[in-house]
Amino acid sequence: MRSSPLRFALLLLLILPTSRGARADDAETVPDKSMYSLFNPTPDDAMRAFDPERPCKILNPFTVDAGHFQVESDVFDYTHINFGGAGTQLFETADPVIKLGLTSSIDFELVFNGYLNSATHSNQTGMLIANGHGFGDTIIKTKINLVGDDGGTFAMALVPFVKVPSAAPGLGNGVVEGGVALPMQINLPKDFILGLQIEYDALKNANDSQHYANLVNIASFSHPVSFISKDLTASIEFFSAVGTDPFTPAVYTFDVGLAYLIASNVQLDAGANFGLTKASPNLNLYTGISARF
Repeated sequence: MRSSPLRFALLLLLILPTSRGARADDAETVPDKSMYSLFNPTPDDAMRAFDPERPCKILNPFTVDAGHFQVESDVFDYTHINFGGAGTQLFETADPVIKLGLTSSIDFELVFNGYLNSATHSNQTGMLIANGHGFGDTIIKTKINLVGDDGGTFAMALVPFVKVPSAAPGLGNGVVEGGVALPMQINLPKDFILGLQIEYDALKNANDSQHYANLVNIASFSHPVSFISKDLTASIEFFSAVGTDPFTPAVYTFDVGLAYLIASNVQLDAGANFGLTKASPNLNLYTGISARF
């Protein structure tokens, strides 16, 4: 299952016509940015197009230009889960992802899970079973672009990450977890963009302190909504997470999102994720903002 999206991506590369998307410059026109670093920032006129990972779950393969930083955050996030005879409502705000460009193809990222308020009630009695509030865990990432950071039809990156258990009581499992993701993007004809991601996670078992393998696959399509505005983009996404722990059910969601570029380095977004199985979150609604400096 993990290899199927990559095979699909390679197949598309063989059959795609020569038409290019917004990032599809010919190879000979791709600029050389190897001289830029954290202490020798990329000049503003040489920076690549602003491309936040919001609004959907999928990562993109593009790094922040060297010497610049980018912030992407929810403004408001609501999740409802109904599983195992109990309903959980979770509210979250201000959970920034802070990205710093180290080189022309590597950035460093900190993901702060913002202020959370969670409450779980019994479906039968309505009694409060569990609750928690405070800040969530912290995730440390490095994104290494392998190809296509500044042009071409195909782009891919390697994203290793680790979760540091910093959550308030009742909001986390208190265990170090981690994994590695391989996000890809393919520019299709007529400004359609296909995103694919395969990911391996090492997560804590539900009933003991051991870790299990969790496999994530994501596929997304996005396209500008040109009849409204050239700066408005719509996306749809299918997400799956299937693990080897028998007590942790698989999660499948169908996600939709809108992103609006209000300035060259500022984007607003909103979206909704819908659970496709009983164990998946029923509904997730969110709005957010991204900015580059």
